[in-house]
Amino acid sequence: MAGEQEQPARLSYFFGKGYADLWNTIKGAWAENMNSVRMQSAYITQYGLSSPQGLLHLVALICIVVFGTVITAVTSVIHIGVLVVCFCLVYIGFALLWLVDRVYIFFNKINTACPNPNCQANFLIPVYECPNCHVKHTRLVPSKYGILKRTCQCGAKLSTTFLNGRGKLQAYCPVCDSSLSGDTASRQLAVPIIGGISVGKTCYINMAVEQLLYSVAPTRNWEMRFIDDKERNEHGDAMKILSSGHRLPKTDLQALTAYQMELNVPGDKISRRLYVYDIAGEMFEQSSDIIENEAFKYATGLIFMIDPLSLTGYAMEEANRIKIDQYGASPNDFEDILNTLIISLGKLFGLKEKDMLKRNMAVVINKVDIPGLGEKIGDSAVQTYKAAHPEVKTFADARDAVCRRFIDQYGGGSFTRMAESKFKKVRYFTCSALGHNQEGVPYQGEHVIEPLLWVLSQEDPKLKIKGIAA
Repeated sequence: MAGEQEQPARLSYFFGKGYADLWNTIKGAWAENMNSVRMQSAYITQYGLSSPQGLLHLVALICIVVFGTVITAVTSVIHIGVLVVCFCLVYIGFALLWLVDRVYIFFNKINTACPNPNCQANFLIPVYECPNCHVKHTRLVPSKYGILKRTCQCGAKLSTTFLNGRGKLQAYCPVCDSSLSGDTASRQLAVPIIGGISVGKTCYINMAVEQLLYSVAPTRNWEMRFIDDKERNEHGDAMKILSSGHRLPKTDLQALTAYQMELNVPGDKISRRLYVYDIAGEMFEQSSDIIENEAFKYATGLIFMIDPLSLTGYAMEEANRIKIDQYGASPNDFEDILNTLIISLGKLFGLKEKDMLKRNMAVVINKVDIPGLGEKIGDSAVQTYKAAHPEVKTFADARDAVCRRFIDQYGGGSFTRMAESKFKKVRYFTCSALGHNQEGVPYQGEHVIEPLLWVLSQEDPKLKIKGIAA
């Protein structure tokens, strides 16, 4: 339960002063009994046993020694018994409340990740700050310092569970002491975006987040906002660049960009804390670089982005029709990236070679705005495939088949087999993170929201939207 680490708070009466009061009460009762014995002895000495007064005090002394001692002993035992029962009830209540808090955390999947890219620690209960004196409490849980409320050393009352408001306090990472914004009584949904250099991850993330915030959320009556003002401003700056028809600068190799958003679903008391991670393509070239990213340990699901021009067969076929350099072809082999990722995640989770990763993965073929690619894997191609294969019941299943066929056709068959054998569930999507390839014309992403919503809805069914995240 609660640790033994000293806290800047006052001990609860039942864990400190209560014992002292019990001892002092019993000690006082016996002291009073002994005072009565001494007083009667003094009277006997004063009057002598030959006098009526002396004999009377002798009888009183005998009564006090016999009956007074018995009564004091009995009342002391009763007093101890009553207080022991009361203390036990308090301790049982404390233990039950601690357990209820943990059960609440477990069933609502509450946890928090540190936004500091050099830390990325994942934890259940952060360090909390007293709003009055700003001293930090490292173990704000039901404990000897308080059950429902803890009294800080300054006198302020602090809630000790998520049930009564602990998550509203200012919080800090218990590992690196970075400040945490927003309500920490929230369910964490973390989605790393994976892919090679120039595959379009950063553009995809900003377009998907923009649509999630300003198109999807309002239509679903979701309350959604950036948790951190700095990230909101960074996203706003990115969208200004994209809206002016210019591409975003390359992601810093050393940076782990995570947009943090708070999402509240109508009628649900638990908010969601959504992390969307943008990881530089170079990070996937070595297993050691992936292992250093703690975010993979608590990822809800993954989005794996593919540049179709990294398929050698397709790139050669299109070389005479388009200027490949204008589409920023990724130099990385996505099969190598997947293999490195699987090896790294296996090490992170201590898995054997035949074990499956308990994560879902959305595979997204980007740059579908390349001339002619839509006819191969776009919506029209999916509808045509579905019409020709009546056994395929849903659009999503048809899209899976079309995308898988495209990857296999151009030499990426080992990728699909590897992905589907190692991840719990794999869905295929197509999108255009920019919408077109004309510099100077405002960019607008197409089909960017579906992969993100699918990954989120697999973990949290309340985020499923019919017709979008199939």
